[in-house]
Amino acid sequence: MTGYSRRRFLRDVVLVSGGTLLLDACSSTPVVRTADTPGGRGGTAAAGLPDIEGAELITDAASIPTRFREAPELAKLVSSGQLPPVAERVGSDPLVLKPIHSTGRYGGQIRRGFVGQGDFQNAVRFCSGPDSLLYWDFRFEKVVPNIARAYELSDNDRVLTLHLRKGMKWSDGQPFTADDIVFWREDVSLSPELSSGSSSMRIAGEEVTVEKVDEVTVRFVSEAPNPTLPERLAGWTDLSGMAGNAHLGGGGFLPKHYLSQFHPKYTSVDAANKLATDAGFKGWAALFRNRTAWHQNPELPVVTPWVVTRPISDPPWEFGPNPYSIWVDHEGNQLPYVGKITMGNVENTEVLVLRAAAGEYDVQDRHLGVTNLPVLIENEKSGSYKLHRAPGTEVDCGVRLNLAYEQDPELGELIRTVEFRRALSLGIDREQVNEAFFLGTGTVTATTAAEGSLYDPGAEWRTKWAKHDPKQANKLLDGIGLTTKDSEGYRLRKDGTDRIRLDYQAFSSFADFTGIGEMIKRQWQTIGIDLNVASVEPNLLIQRSTANQLMLSGQAVGTDDPFLKADTFLPTVTNNYPGMIGIPYAKWFASDGQQGTEPPASLKLLKDAMALYEKGLSEPDDEERVRIGKELYRMHADQVWSIGIAGFGLAVNGVYLTNNRLRNVPARVVNSLQMKSMNNTYPLTFFYE
Repeated sequence: MTGYSRRRFLRDVVLVSGGTLLLDACSSTPVVRTADTPGGRGGTAAAGLPDIEGAELITDAASIPTRFREAPELAKLVSSGQLPPVAERVGSDPLVLKPIHSTGRYGGQIRRGFVGQGDFQNAVRFCSGPDSLLYWDFRFEKVVPNIARAYELSDNDRVLTLHLRKGMKWSDGQPFTADDIVFWREDVSLSPELSSGSSSMRIAGEEVTVEKVDEVTVRFVSEAPNPTLPERLAGWTDLSGMAGNAHLGGGGFLPKHYLSQFHPKYTSVDAANKLATDAGFKGWAALFRNRTAWHQNPELPVVTPWVVTRPISDPPWEFGPNPYSIWVDHEGNQLPYVGKITMGNVENTEVLVLRAAAGEYDVQDRHLGVTNLPVLIENEKSGSYKLHRAPGTEVDCGVRLNLAYEQDPELGELIRTVEFRRALSLGIDREQVNEAFFLGTGTVTATTAAEGSLYDPGAEWRTKWAKHDPKQANKLLDGIGLTTKDSEGYRLRKDGTDRIRLDYQAFSSFADFTGIGEMIKRQWQTIGIDLNVASVEPNLLIQRSTANQLMLSGQAVGTDDPFLKADTFLPTVTNNYPGMIGIPYAKWFASDGQQGTEPPASLKLLKDAMALYEKGLSEPDDEERVRIGKELYRMHADQVWSIGIAGFGLAVNGVYLTNNRLRNVPARVVNSLQMKSMNNTYPLTFFYE
């Protein structure tokens, strides 16, 4: 058995124990958005995988139900006078879904697991609805209504009109109106105390304004054509719903009737600060942000189908049915069918996987890594669950480089030197990482688009500066003057004080990014670069990122659409962890040079790329926008603004398990951040047989 590694053994266990279907078509046939399918959005080339399924949105007025039913526990509250009748609660324009397979029945609970308070996206991507104003159809082909009932673009794509649902209410029974969108935009999104602005609400250097037409109609008005604004409202951006974005100043709407009590515009600075002091916060802005956090504040009125009944900070994290949920099935049954969700906190992903394999979770996707497949397959029968797979659309694993790093000026300048970045990329053995941490199921790649994607720049760009070539890497490093080495062969800093030692921080989530960092550390020894590797708690990683203290971080990199999700591809995010590419630069671009830091001459091409990105956002011609997108991918791969390693496989939510008794579970969904997967499985339609 010479040369037969443990990793290879584990992979073969997967293949011979029924896992062939799980791994089949992972790397060579990813789920991607393609240019030759209807709408150019949801095409797949994944032979051997089940068809994509999803609940269908019903918009035909003649098919909208007029009689409604509800869960027994809510019916009891109606009988006792604690709730109005269900027809009054869902309003006259409910959001109607036809479940995949059948009408469900009420009852039961869904058990899940999460890993610490930094894992708040766990629920955002499962039980938030999603709560975005618009959304994608389940095939990822077209934008469809969601919280908003309808929309249209006019005036050469400069005006987006949203029509809200008549009679729609917040979870506390108060009306949801255009005022809630205007409040978010004028009093939060554009407030320097509460937000650093929204890159998604800026076009051609100008802010998008929000105008109230009447109680159920708003207009988003842009100074330049803004054809992709509906897609940004639908996808994974700072506009895509309160649950994931409100505590960061995003979301697209907020409950004015509740939050205005914490805002000095509606009280006074003294009164708002007193509320903050009494609650233990330093200043009204800190309290306001806390009160907007869906995962932390059960008192926050929401429009999600479930409401938080116990916060993430006091586990188990629990949810109950929103009595004012606007979601109903095609027969008029208010959704969700399963009213209770309980999420247990575990200390690490290893414990979570063991509990999943023991059948302790009814639905679990997050943190089920590819290397866990053997144990999950082995226990599928005894755990009474079924495994599903959905290959992803992005580069699952890479190294994010903080191009704006300044804590160590010399190392910061090296990171801003393209030859240095190229050498680091050439020094990584991607095949070894792929085999060891993804059982060979990923595609080794630079930071680029998937094969067959709408924006695929060509196969040659997947290997641009992305082949393992230590000889070429050493030549590049010698060429920039890093020729002096210590007794162990590590290159010395130009100031002569020590060896060049980079800093890599990560947390383990869908992949063992700390372990990947340790492997890269060993690989970089051959090019004379030392690496500190640290495992960091997610919240701390976010804090360090926003404070511009991170140098390198192991995470997913790139994007499946540079105009819809640019935050891990270009410096567009000013206030969160995805902005690893350079938050000070993002602030400079977002403020038109009034804030942040201007990229230096060594990053001139980054400025050129941002100009192209801005042009693409307002480009009305789809073919020209695609051409620009391909050029952005070529620039990113050539300049190595992040180091792609492996992707387009099962690593990020690509494996999910469901209790054998659950029904209306899709055999496969489009696995993309734009779809907020697993929200696109529509868990609110799941029910127990």
